[in-house]
Amino acid sequence: MKKVSRLAIFALIVFSQSAFACKWAAGYFYQVTDLGGRIVGVNNGDLRHPVRWLRQRVSQGNVRLTLYDYRWPVKDLGELQKVKAVVSDQDGNFAFGKMPEGHYVLVIEAPWGGQDWYDVEFSRSAKETASITIDISPNYPDCTGGHELIIATK
Repeated sequence: MKKVSRLAIFALIVFSQSAFACKWAAGYFYQVTDLGGRIVGVNNGDLRHPVRWLRQRVSQGNVRLTLYDYRWPVKDLGELQKVKAVVSDQDGNFAFGKMPEGHYVLVIEAPWGGQDWYDVEFSRSAKETASITIDISPNYPDCTGGHELIIATK
């Protein structure tokens, strides 16, 4: 009986670890002067692509990106005020253009379902933004493999 209960506890610990969702840092703002670039990523069902370079070569077209005024804490999107929304073109390119300085929440609706959220700050003191690449690939249970916002500066 002891063996069975130890095995049950071990199985509970091992399998419950993969059930926890990733928690990204709250209050970390990507500083930009312009919000435009390309949406990339892959989702092969349960087989997420481990090679970052290859993942970020697959553009995602017709993806909706919405910018909201930042507020904390927030329980759902209905609490936030929408500022602007755009849809990426067939090559994954998008552009919000210049925005007033301030803090915003960028929400990206993935074509396979789900959302990616990023806190961004438009700031004149940031290095000038050349372009942004956003990898919306799902991530692994250890929170790696996707959810990246990469800023290229001039």
